Amino acid sequence: MSAPRFLLRSLARRQPSARLFTTTHRRLSALPVSITGTGTGTLQRVAVPGKPYAFTADTYPVLGGADSAPSPVVYSLAALSACNQVTGHVVARDLGIRLGEWEVQVEGLLPTKTLVKGEEGDPNWEKVTIKLKVQTDVGEEEFARFVGEVERRCPITALFRKSGVVYDSVWVNEKL
Repeated sequence: MSAPRFLLRSLARRQPSARLFTTTHRRLSALPVSITGTGTGTLQRVAVPGKPYAFTADTYPVLGGADSAPSPVVYSLAALSACNQVTGHVVARDLGIRLGEWEVQVEGLLPTKTLVKGEEGDPNWEKVTIKLKVQTDVGEEEFARFVGEVERRCPITALFRKSGVVYDSVWVNEKL
């Protein structure tokens, strides 16, 4: 089931630079995105209007959750992982690079003094490291160009970097 056309047009009107998201992706100047969330306690069901999928978020028992679903902080790292792969696909298409399998590992260090204890401070990640192994059909020079473009164009990478977190990435080029 897709979003009603009037809803998409409404979103496009509210954002003057947005165009309807169609197969003509290269003409899209902004992608309107929205979610809805409903729940009680720490458990929330998150849905994407007009899409057939949803997911659930909970949190760790130390924060009052039942640990029955991934926590929002886990989803933030998952978003970083997936967004790099999606952006990599887009960049590879633009550069004429063939891709195979991806292996992505993300680790983060999240301070708890503000979130859990309520102390003054920054609740943001202290450090996030992403390690990516990507199968490609290019040599190291072209792979370095590919990585630079992925990191420049990935919106979730930008979100982490601009937030002030210590951000490290390690990319490995594996032959396809």
